[in-house]
Amino acid sequence: MKKKIVSVLLAAAMVATMAFGCGNSETASSGSAAAGDDSGEMTDIVVAQMCFSPLDASATDAVEEAINKITEEKINVHVDIQWFDATTYATQIPMMIQADEKLDVMMTTPVPGVAYSSFMAQGQLMDIADLLDEYGQDAVDAVGKLDKAFATKGGIYGLPTNRVLSNGEYVLMRKDVLDELGLTEKAENLTTWSELEEIYKAVAENTDYAPVGNGDAEGSIVNVYPFNNGSDKFADNFGYDGLGDTNYMVSVDEETDTVESVFASEDAAAAYERSNTWYNEDLVYKDAASSQEYGDSLIKNGVAFSYIGMNDGEDFLTTKSAACGTELVAAKICDGVIGTTTATKFAYAVPITATEPEAAVKYLNLLYTDSDINNTLAWGVEGRDWEEVDGVATYPDGVTADTVTYHTADFLTANALITLPWDGAGSDAREKEAASNEAAEISKYMGFCFDAANVEAEMTACFNVKKQYDNGLKAGSSDYATLYPEFIDKLEAAGMDKVIAEYQTQLDTWLAENK
Repeated sequence: MKKKIVSVLLAAAMVATMAFGCGNSETASSGSAAAGDDSGEMTDIVVAQMCFSPLDASATDAVEEAINKITEEKINVHVDIQWFDATTYATQIPMMIQADEKLDVMMTTPVPGVAYSSFMAQGQLMDIADLLDEYGQDAVDAVGKLDKAFATKGGIYGLPTNRVLSNGEYVLMRKDVLDELGLTEKAENLTTWSELEEIYKAVAENTDYAPVGNGDAEGSIVNVYPFNNGSDKFADNFGYDGLGDTNYMVSVDEETDTVESVFASEDAAAAYERSNTWYNEDLVYKDAASSQEYGDSLIKNGVAFSYIGMNDGEDFLTTKSAACGTELVAAKICDGVIGTTTATKFAYAVPITATEPEAAVKYLNLLYTDSDINNTLAWGVEGRDWEEVDGVATYPDGVTADTVTYHTADFLTANALITLPWDGAGSDAREKEAASNEAAEISKYMGFCFDAANVEAEMTACFNVKKQYDNGLKAGSSDYATLYPEFIDKLEAAGMDKVIAEYQTQLDTWLAENK
């Protein structure tokens, strides 16, 4: 039912526009001056960049200066980079666009409200097809066949990032705690949720850590999108294709081509029930449903022992350990499906507020082709935050994960595949990542794009119901026996069946046209 990826670049290129609307947007004015070195004058652009946790000027000024040394010399463009942690990004970027503030380049993310689909539904992205032809050909070459990536109605509205797409689901745990409890070997060889629960009970009895924290802003403990974690055996859990829906409400069964509600299956119910059981046994971070922090931040801040997340590359464990400020142990739960949602998870785009779109695309061209910019965005200032040793990036002498001034992650850059791997991954990590993508399987629905025009009201109503119930159920803090049936009933009343039917009709048509 699936097909092999031909190459990492083809996988990045085979991205379709996301669900919840695939609208068109008008190209904004490029401003009175020509971009960059075409005019001989320096052009200023504003770039919104997402990072893990809040960063102040003492951390970012030198990073921005290092990047500007490259951009000013190569394309005559000065870049004002504004860093936002995930929570702030989700609130500030839509506000900036709505207020028509200057913003020339931004990231789209998996976070609802700042996902590619959300921006497209609001008509907030610029068609950059012509600009890519003139100023961004190197970036086009880097990601492959862009006629199939972020393309709709004759335009191109973004660039997929080059990164590992063959994601799997893992439980990430503090190694120091496991070592102290004598549970490291057990953790490395987990095969069931019941075995993991035994570790969590030991952590609860012997430490002050919450055994498990929410892995995302949705309060996820066991039920992590896009994975089905209803079975106790990890081997029976699986990833699914969310058909590009970053409202996280639909999935599809690849055996039957049947669109389903993410929430209503027996497996979903089992995962919700497990979360509630764990919460009642004091194994879950009590603020998981409403926490503004999750995953890496909860571990780094000494709140949680573990969380459920995905791998971000060949060196993901090293990267995650650095982000958490402590060495981690990872146990694999299951493989993911490389579908539309996965492929469009992170991207760069030019919003309609851009006053200098030509310079913006020139900057994108460097982002996708210049390893120095990617290294700087990921690891910070060379010599201060990192240095290259034997083909990998590592901390300089005297610098540690606790004292480093700036350090994020390579998957938040435009092209992780030309970024130095972090120490521990090996100098051949990028070659392995490319090979992993080549060997991975992708969903047969890659390229499907949902048009929400006929069910916008129902999708909004269902999403509002989701917001009311889902976080608490995922975090286990809501009473499963009472509130889960109520959740499903309210989804049905809000029109979930109509949404599923519309998805099914469009998917059937797409399948018939793409046999």
